[in-house]
Amino acid sequence: MAKIVAGVAMSHSPMIMTNEAGAGEKGQRFINTASEMKRYLEDSGADVIVLISDDHFNSYFYDHMPSFTIGIGECEGWGDWQIPKYQIPVQQELAKHILHTSLENDVDFAFTLKMKVDHGHTQGIYFLNPDLQIPVVPIAVNTSAPPLPTMDRCFQIGEVVRKAIESWDQDLKVAIVASGGLSHWVPIPKIESEKPEDQFLVNVLKNGRQEIEQLDEYLKLRETNVTKLKSGPVNEQIDREFLRLVTEKDYTTLRNWSAAFIEENLGNGGQEIHNWLVLLGVLQNFDASVACYEPIPEWVTGMAIVQFSQPVDQKQPNTSAQQEVSV
Repeated sequence: MAKIVAGVAMSHSPMIMTNEAGAGEKGQRFINTASEMKRYLEDSGADVIVLISDDHFNSYFYDHMPSFTIGIGECEGWGDWQIPKYQIPVQQELAKHILHTSLENDVDFAFTLKMKVDHGHTQGIYFLNPDLQIPVVPIAVNTSAPPLPTMDRCFQIGEVVRKAIESWDQDLKVAIVASGGLSHWVPIPKIESEKPEDQFLVNVLKNGRQEIEQLDEYLKLRETNVTKLKSGPVNEQIDREFLRLVTEKDYTTLRNWSAAFIEENLGNGGQEIHNWLVLLGVLQNFDASVACYEPIPEWVTGMAIVQFSQPVDQKQPNTSAQQEVSV
């Protein structure tokens, strides 16, 4: 049977790709820690990575906005923010097993045979699996287009994903990676905005990418809105509180955080911690340690990396006595 062996949750920011040097030593510490996590996943012997992130209005819009999507066929990166257009190998057998197990447990994933993912997923690939040596099961969570799934629902999704992995009849090792957060405020209008200057973007958000006649203009405007920010607000206090709750396994509190609370305290971009809740649902019995936290206004984001390891008693090989007890 398959076994979950490791996990990593980490922030992403397009500014890493466009303004790496601007973050100075803080940014370098984050990047160095990401390299350590790459080695950690390699040392874990992971055969598959379940990669949980979100879409930033590149694949999903208000014309069709699933709460949870799983890729079960091909997967390609959009190539946004100077990240390669990865042709991402998908572990299709596990992806389909997660889909079917979820359906049997009253969880209805949207699914796709041709998934396209943006920097939410591909920055995780860039730092942790750049050579694409480890196949991936990509899962996308709606963290951009309210109404959002609750934090509690995200945790429940993770529990079903864990059940699926542990019931998969392949003797393979699985790692879980979540990408997104922490606190940041994204310069994108609310869908109900009536401001004249917002209407071009609002129209795109409503109608979808296939309806965009001026696609280059849309993409350029979005890039300009972000790159013109030389600094952005970061709520270090709430970031550290979130990380404390994660490491102390206070899942009850996190599952009750509302979208309104998150937006007020961590920003609209901070809704990406929903991705972490899916991971926590999978890894709730694992031990979590903060490998890195840096508040980086130059990257407009509170940047964190948390490492998840098996509890010591789970790492030890079973003795005959332990096996008898487990029976």
